[in-house]
Amino acid sequence: MKKQIVVVLVWLICLTGIAYAGVSANYNLSWHVLSGGGGGQMDSATYALSSTVGQVIGSSESSNYRMGAGYWYGAVSTTTSKIKFDTGPGTYPSISGTYNCTFTPTQTITVSKLYTYPCAGTGGHSEHVIIRKGSETVAEGSWGGYQEAEWSYIQFSESVTLTANEQYSFSIRAGSYPQVIHSPTLTNANGTMNCTEFVDANGKSYNDWLPAIRLE
Repeated sequence: MKKQIVVVLVWLICLTGIAYAGVSANYNLSWHVLSGGGGGQMDSATYALSSTVGQVIGSSESSNYRMGAGYWYGAVSTTTSKIKFDTGPGTYPSISGTYNCTFTPTQTITVSKLYTYPCAGTGGHSEHVIIRKGSETVAEGSWGGYQEAEWSYIQFSESVTLTANEQYSFSIRAGSYPQVIHSPTLTNANGTMNCTEFVDANGKSYNDWLPAIRLE
């Protein structure tokens, strides 16, 4: 009977210690506890995360913090990748000429340059680009030549914001052999592009050639 009473007392002491630790002003955790899936929500002003050898490898001050499975939930900063309009790569055959197209982005983006996908082993590029909204020119730029480090790009004179779900038109004069999307329209997660007309260097007109480009 005495042995049973002792066991119960020890058990109660352990429960009291656990409850006290959960609301302690200072909460120390070992990495092997977290990496094994331990840890839950803790009400603590400050606490430190220690490695298995006792070295502090992380700390924070918070009135309420959640940790588990080796990660700090709620304290991991996230970064958003640069949003852009991207047709993706195109294919051959290709020829230089002028593209007149429309496109509608799905997200509002701020862009400062245009990248042209070149056909492999060629210097395919854009020589001049104008982006319009209605009759208003919103962006314009010219090619800097092969001597430029980023010769596949055209830099606009200034950054421009293109609004989601609004239609823009552009005219691109391309040189050498840029990659081509052989379709009258293209729709992806970035938006929709439609070919108005492509006139090649020989004066032949197409309504199903789109430039493979990326706005950044």
